[in-house]
Amino acid sequence: MLILSKRLVIPGMLLVMIVAACNKKPEQIGANLQPDQDRIQVLQTDTIAINAYSVLEDSIRTDEPSQILLGSMFDPTFGKTVASFYTQLRLSSNAPDFGTNPVLDSLVLQLAYSGHYGDTTTMQTIRVQELVHDIYLDSNYFSNQHIVRDPFDYANKQFYPRPTAPFPFDGDTLQAMIRVRLSDQSPDLGNKILNAPAEFLVSSDMFAEYMKGIYVTVDPVGSDGAISYFDLPSNLSRATIYYHNDSEDSLRYELMISANTVRFNHFEHFNYADASPEFKAQLLQGDTSLGQEKLYLQAMGGLRVYIGFPNLQRLVQTTGKKMIINEARLIFSGYEDEPEFTPPSKLALVKRTGDDQNYMIMEDQLDGEAYFDGNYKASVNEYHFRITRYVQNLIDLDADEEDYGLYALIIGASSKADRWVFNGTNPQQEVDQKSFRLQIIYSIID
Repeated sequence: MLILSKRLVIPGMLLVMIVAACNKKPEQIGANLQPDQDRIQVLQTDTIAINAYSVLEDSIRTDEPSQILLGSMFDPTFGKTVASFYTQLRLSSNAPDFGTNPVLDSLVLQLAYSGHYGDTTTMQTIRVQELVHDIYLDSNYFSNQHIVRDPFDYANKQFYPRPTAPFPFDGDTLQAMIRVRLSDQSPDLGNKILNAPAEFLVSSDMFAEYMKGIYVTVDPVGSDGAISYFDLPSNLSRATIYYHNDSEDSLRYELMISANTVRFNHFEHFNYADASPEFKAQLLQGDTSLGQEKLYLQAMGGLRVYIGFPNLQRLVQTTGKKMIINEARLIFSGYEDEPEFTPPSKLALVKRTGDDQNYMIMEDQLDGEAYFDGNYKASVNEYHFRITRYVQNLIDLDADEEDYGLYALIIGASSKADRWVFNGTNPQQEVDQKSFRLQIIYSIID
């Protein structure tokens, strides 16, 4: 009689079981582990009610931005905007000696372009004034803030923005820039620098006590227009004094705008007096129901969008069962099929706090930007955000907890002039208009 060892029988039985399992169809695996009524139901919806409307920004911080904005633009939807800036000018070397009896030939402000937004074929007029009050590197400055300045205008120059055209200068070709003479209207500013007492030329900090800085702005345009972007910390952005003295001719000295230079933007939207009637009805007259038709986003301390989900928990209440959110995607669909103005490259989505102006990042953003998204999709004129964690947390809220909703904003709003119009939650303009919507894939567990 053949006697089998337990060591051989048990592995053999396991092998038979494994082979049998491998021969099962995938959809049958586990079918006998739970009765039919206990199976998980996977469902999908994009009809969740959304309460959304645009709101005015109070202001945004604009000090020491990556690029400074200057220009005026007239948008048929958003109305008129002017971007201006304040900046110090720093010594390029300590204790400069201008020689005996220095005489000003000219003072020129030079700004290096880094981009633009809007129509550069519209003529603009630049103005420059001297500051009367100090500005400080350790202070915060905001888009609605003004510093006292002398009203005299040292510029009054008309120009067409040329942000991509190489600039010929002294036999060389430099990157795109604008040069503005600040001595044609009056020599006073240039003479003030050349005649500065020696104690104020010891260092840039001392010089800032003597000459506080300048304010640069443009006249509002009546149509079209553009906001130009400038790289102020570039070594091509500076003010140059051309002068001579008793000993030499054709002398020059540079005043620089470095990374340590105090600089900030001021944005003026003129209370949106020239905006479209639909815009003013929603933003100025407070008709938030118009968010069903259109929603507006604007950089430069302009607009953000409030988003709330007042009836989301009804999904749970109607089933009375446990709900698992597999994926939640918030989709913004553009109202303008062929946008005249370039859409922002990326939007931000953040959680509101109890304070209307404050917010925090969302849990879903911690899963990485590739997952969270927010990038513009040109092929469909849309932005998508995955907010699965947020929606799951929202339906699991206890009765005594409160959710304040979300804000949508334009990323880099302090250093860009972007704007965007997108469809509201229930647009009626056209049958095929895609609404602002929340798509959810969820599971109901019996």
